[in-house]
Parts: sequence; C-alpha cells; structure tokens
Amino acid sequence: MDSTSLLDTEHWRISYRRDARHPGSLIVASRAQASDLVDLAPPALAALGQVLALSERLLRLEYQPHKVVFYKLGFSSGFSLHFHVVAVTRELLQEIVEHPDYPDEPDGNDAILFISREYAERALTAAEQLEQTRQVERLRQRLASLD
Repeated sequence: MDSTSLLDTEHWRISYRRDARHPGSLIVASRAQASDLVDLAPPALAALGQVLALSERLLRLEYQPHKVVFYKLGFSSGFSLHFHVVAVTRELLQEIVEHPDYPDEPDGNDAILFISREYAERALTAAEQLEQTRQVERLRQRLASLD
C-alpha cells in the first residue's frame, strides 16, 4: 500500500487525492486500465456501488459534511477511470460564497471547481504533506474500525 492508499479491493482502490489540501478528498480508481464504465468487466461494475457507498460512509463518519459529492474522470493519458469523492462542509460552502469568482449560492459544480482550483492542482509543501499524512492515517484508522 502506498502513502495515500486507504483500501484495495479486487477491482477498485480508494486513496487520498495526492495533491489535496482539503480534508476528505478521495479518489476511487479502477484497477483495470479503462477510460469508461462500459470498458469495465461486470464484476468491477457490480462492486462499484459498494465501494462508492463505503467512501461516502467513511467521509460522513470522519468529517460530518453537509454533502459528499462524486465526479467521474479519466481524461488524462495514463490514468484509469476514477471518481473524485469529496466531503463538502458548510465551512467550505461559506468559503466559496466569500470568493469573488463564485456565486452567492454555490452548488455541487461550484464546490468541485473550487476544491480543484483552490485546494489542489499544485505540489504540496512539506507542511501540507505532513497534514495529508495525518489525514490518511486518520481515515485508515476509521476504516479499520468499520470492519
């Protein structure tokens, strides 16, 4: 298991987003090389709902978010189909409201863009890496308690 991995199943890997500064930013990635759901084997598709539900449960228990949002990606070369799973807290929504480039009543799309642009998409500092390591360990402990 690498430094951001939380759980490996036969078909899916749940990990912490490598460039995430926002607590509760996960990636659920296909272990098969596939860009689209239609390219996955039936057992992988059958397991997907359980893995996404586990991801949501984990984030709800650990961060008590207002919502958990999911978005499917896999556009970039070298990356398999994957889902971003993010805990959206009321504090995050307020932060979006206060940002001049976002609406006063943010929705899920605003949260996705804000988290990606403001809390990711650049290398972590040493302090941010340390905090991410703490978040990963926190989530691993929570997962272990669910067994």
